[in-house]
Amino acid sequence: MKKIMLVSVCITVVCILMYWGFCRVSVKFYLMPINAWERKIWMGPSPTQKEENYVVYHHFCKSERTLIDRIIAFNDRTIRPDSIRKYPDGYRRSFFKRSAVLNKDYREETDGSDIIYDHFDKRILLFEWRIVNDTVCVSLFGKQGIVPLVDMDKDALSISRLSRVIGIKPGL
Repeated sequence: MKKIMLVSVCITVVCILMYWGFCRVSVKFYLMPINAWERKIWMGPSPTQKEENYVVYHHFCKSERTLIDRIIAFNDRTIRPDSIRKYPDGYRRSFFKRSAVLNKDYREETDGSDIIYDHFDKRILLFEWRIVNDTVCVSLFGKQGIVPLVDMDKDALSISRLSRVIGIKPGL
């Protein structure tokens, strides 16, 4: 009986330490080498559109709110208003959880049998910017918002500010 108790305590301690380790590892983002221009089954993108797909590593034991906050912070560091202006017909960024098939080396099949859209069940978040007249139409979390292009000239209009304009409050 003592042996069973000792083994169960050891297993519990190991599980707690593993969980703690997963929680402490920082989230990493990798751009997947997907060239949307080579996609035969899609009619785009044009030179005025851009599509980027990122895979999120170390997402285990992280809450959805934590992942979203890290993605927003990552976008704040890596996107600038001039990039959004460069692609007025649409600048799109998707973030996916890493899996056995979907990792930083993922490549789409040229015949269309396996493309990134087949893995939307692993998508965490989608950002999309589109310039219409003198406004930037932003889509975050399925909500739409409009930001005047003039506001984008003030410093760098961060993703966290855009999400507040749309009415989404990032966690702290």
